[in-house]
Amino acid sequence: MENFELRCNHKGGNYIGGDDVFDVKCDDMLCYTTIINNPTSLLRWIAELFGTELPDRGNRLRVSMDMIWDKYCDDGRLKTPATLQFCHESCCIIYHVYPPDNFPTSSLENFLNHSCVDFVCFGLIEKVNYLRKTHNLEVKMEHWYDIPFMATVLDPNRFGLNFHSPLQDMVYIEFSKSYKKPDDLLKSNWRLDVPLPLDKVIPEPNLHELMMKSISWLSSKLEPKSLA
Repeated sequence: MENFELRCNHKGGNYIGGDDVFDVKCDDMLCYTTIINNPTSLLRWIAELFGTELPDRGNRLRVSMDMIWDKYCDDGRLKTPATLQFCHESCCIIYHVYPPDNFPTSSLENFLNHSCVDFVCFGLIEKVNYLRKTHNLEVKMEHWYDIPFMATVLDPNRFGLNFHSPLQDMVYIEFSKSYKKPDDLLKSNWRLDVPLPLDKVIPEPNLHELMMKSISWLSSKLEPKSLA
């Protein structure tokens, strides 16, 4: 089975400031990715996104969102390190939330609930519930798409009736290629005070492309509905 060809080129960064920049290429798709570990850089990226796209003038932004957290220490007694990824078109930002309290709750609430932004995600409910429980973040999900759920509802003949279709299955159906996700993908080592190796900062550009194609298709069929 043919696999995606994934390459990553480090473009530079500032470790003291907590950021690194990479060009990530998946087949013919190029993704400009910034890796950060401070909330100021995340909020700057969001502000630049809004400033460039001007959603207040009638444009809708389509943003893919992914998140992981260290479940092995998610025992309910402490806030665990998490990693957030947002992508818009060919630009992505990956935010390693560490320490766990280094979380811009109010600003992220405004972003995640903005009426002009459509978010797409795999495993939406689990990730949103984590944000609600761990960071007391209010996420209304009025403009959110869970790709497996929406795709199976709109086209069951293509994707089957499994509302929890694995990412690998949907990527294969969409691209006729194999997708293998490394176990350590997106996990942060910043809390250990050492630089991140390349294999831990590579985003998922093929997932991003699938999300962008999916939300364009879904948006033409119906308005987003709350899955809360």
